[in-house]
Order: sequence, then C-alpha cells, then structure tokens
Amino acid sequence: MSGFDTVTCLSDLGAADESVGLIHSIIRQAAPQATVIDLCHYVDPHDTRTAALMLVRSVPHLAPGVVLASVGQRLDRGAIAVSVGEGQSMLVGPDNGVLAAATAAVGGADAAVRLGADDHAVGGQALHPARDVLAPAAGRLAAGVPLEALGEPIDPTLLLPSLVAVPRMSDDGSVTAEVLSITRWGTVQLNVDREVLAPLGAVLVAEWTSTARTGVAAEATSQTVQLAPPGSAPAAGLALSEDPYGLLELTVAGGNASHLGFAAGTEVRLRRAT
Repeated sequence: MSGFDTVTCLSDLGAADESVGLIHSIIRQAAPQATVIDLCHYVDPHDTRTAALMLVRSVPHLAPGVVLASVGQRLDRGAIAVSVGEGQSMLVGPDNGVLAAATAAVGGADAAVRLGADDHAVGGQALHPARDVLAPAAGRLAAGVPLEALGEPIDPTLLLPSLVAVPRMSDDGSVTAEVLSITRWGTVQLNVDREVLAPLGAVLVAEWTSTARTGVAAEATSQTVQLAPPGSAPAAGLALSEDPYGLLELTVAGGNASHLGFAAGTEVRLRRAT
C-alpha cells in the first residue's frame, strides 16, 4: 500500500493546550507527505452523539484518506481502526459510537482491528488516547502500514452503534423530531426531512418544552410554523426550511430562533394545524 495523502481530524480537545498540535506532529513524523485537515476540535467533551453526527454528514465531502476521531478522555471500549470502501479510506477512533454511522454511510466496514498504545505511552498505558493511540495509528496508516499490522482483527459488525436520533411517527399523524444542534446563526437543526412532514401540509403546529434558564421555569410552548417551499427563505414568522444537509431547520425570518428555548436533544412535536 502506498499510504494516504490526507488525514482529517475531529475531536473534543479544543485549542487551549498542546493536544491538537501533538496530533499534527505525530502524524507528520510518521507520514510527512500527508496533509492534516482539522474538521473540528470543539465538540463538547464526551459528546459522542454530536461527533457521530458531524462525521456522518461530512463523509460524503471528505477527501479519501485517514479520518481520526477522538472524543472522550477514556477508551472504555478500546480504540479501533476500520477500513471502508475496499481500503479507500481508514477510520480511527474509540469504539464508542463515533465511527459507526459514518462507517454505515459509506457502505460498511471491510475490516477492523483493535489498537494498542504506542511505544511512547507511559508504562504502556494510554494516558492521552489521542496522543498515545489514535495519532500514531493514523500516522502509520497514512504512511502505508497495512491495517492488519496495527492490531488484533475484530468483527466490524460488532462496533458500538451511533446514537443518532430518528424522528418518531404517531398514530395521529404527528411527528416527534429532535433538535440536533443550534447553529451560530441561530437556526435550530432538526432530525427530520421534508418527505416525512409532507403529509401534514404546509402549515403545522410545533410543540416543545422550552429549556429552563436561570430564574425562568421550563414551560410548554406551541407555535404555528410554515413549511417553506424548497429552496426558498421563510417569508415571515417561524418556518421550516432545508439546512445544508437536506434536513429541516427552524428559522425566524430576519431573526434568531435560538431564543425560543431550544437545546440539543429538545423534542419538537409537529402536527397538522387545525
């Protein structure tokens, strides 16, 4: 194998210390020909769900190569490396659900191995999983080291699944969606697409329990919401329109919807307006 010329990194390490720089340096020592791309290092600590979501919606746009995902301080289920696309790319990360959805999105795993700590780990222990396990493995794969040389083979069908929420349909026709994230522009991204909501019509009622804030109790909220035509911006009020990934997001014309009491994980019931 000739190796890979791109390593893409996703983590919850932030940029307040040397951790991300160490990852770059370790990869460069092993594979100086590889370009390291930082997808995001500001996932909330231990938020494997958001990390899995970021990765699964990014994989169609990533350059083929090695993907390193590091979320969480401990590798409770160990670290793994997964081959996908008949060896076109390799995914490296903890077996905590971060990699599973992205693996499925590209057709499943060809093979997988369990990784051990790098020789430079303190006493053979991975005190810093990204530094001691994931970055060395990503660098070796980028340099052309075969997957099977990195660890013990494991059954790729036994990877811990990703906890990416799906909408629920009720007998009365209503749909319960979930807030995936609040963007920096104040749009509220949901885990539902237009096709699922189409039977409810163009005018719906959205119901949710607003997030409790300091000095303000959580309360049930209900608002009429317009399902905006595809490719159009909301004309007025609260609206649902496509986000960059083909799902729907709640927006306020000329404003910011984040003040309406949403948070990641908030359930939003959508029903036909009567």
